[in-house]
Amino acid sequence: MLLGIMAAIVIPDSSPGNQRKLELAANQIAQALRFAQGEALRTGQHHGVTIDQVSQRITVIKWDITTDPVSTELVPYHPVSKQSFEFDAAGLVLSRGISISNASDIFLYDSIGRRRSLIFDARGIPVWVRGSDGSVFRLTNGIVELSDGNSLVEVAVAPLTGRVSIQ
Repeated sequence: MLLGIMAAIVIPDSSPGNQRKLELAANQIAQALRFAQGEALRTGQHHGVTIDQVSQRITVIKWDITTDPVSTELVPYHPVSKQSFEFDAAGLVLSRGISISNASDIFLYDSIGRRRSLIFDARGIPVWVRGSDGSVFRLTNGIVELSDGNSLVEVAVAPLTGRVSIQ
């Protein structure tokens, strides 16, 4: 009996249920990213997401790129729920135990480094815009890592096209 208890503690829980939770969480984050890109394409205005790794929350945002630094103009509403479009990894029952595990700001931009936010321009291209002079910086790496402590699933944003995929 003692060996059974020790084995349960030592052997990680990689049950299909945990993998399913990771996939559900990845789908939610991918949906938020795709919604932001779709809103940028639909409205011709800058939309994106911001990821707070402390609160484990991802929020879709309409950006005001005329301010320096760029700021939040509004939070769009989900087309079905009519609520602000947020994904709370820590608060959802279906994703308990799942966390955004990237160690630092997730999105890496050419010349300016990492940011916790992503902006899609009117063409749906992932960029960062500096409000003071309108400089545009291309995304070079955008991967959101989700983990249950044992397994990892990544939601990737393609730098040139903004295509969102789950890996």
